[in-house]
Amino acid sequence: MKKLLLSGMFLSLALCGMGAEKNEKASNLDTLVVTTQPVMHCMKCENKIKSNVRFVKGTKSIETSVPNQTVTIVYDKRKSSLADYEKEFGRIGFEIKVLSESGKTPATER
Repeated sequence: MKKLLLSGMFLSLALCGMGAEKNEKASNLDTLVVTTQPVMHCMKCENKIKSNVRFVKGTKSIETSVPNQTVTIVYDKRKSSLADYEKEFGRIGFEIKVLSESGKTPATER
C-alpha cells in the first residue's frame, strides 16, 4: 500500500513538473503582427514571405492575410527579435510596420 501511495505522489509531482515546463515555454513565445510595404497583393507575395521568414531562428508560426494586409508571427523571444524580422523582410524586398507586439498596440505603447 505504501508503494502505491508513494508512486502516486511521484506521478503527480512529475505531471506538475511537466505543466510548469510547458508554461515556461509558452511564456517565452511572443506574437508580432505587421503590415508590409509594398503591400501583399497575391498568393505569390504570401508564399515569398512564408517561405523566407520561417527560417528566422525561433519562428514558431506565420500567418498571412492579403485581405487584412497583415502578417502574424509567433516566435520565441529568447531566440529572435523585431530587428531579426525587419532584416529578413528587408532581404526579400519588404519593409514592415508593427501593428501589434507583445499584446500591445502602437496606441497603448505611448
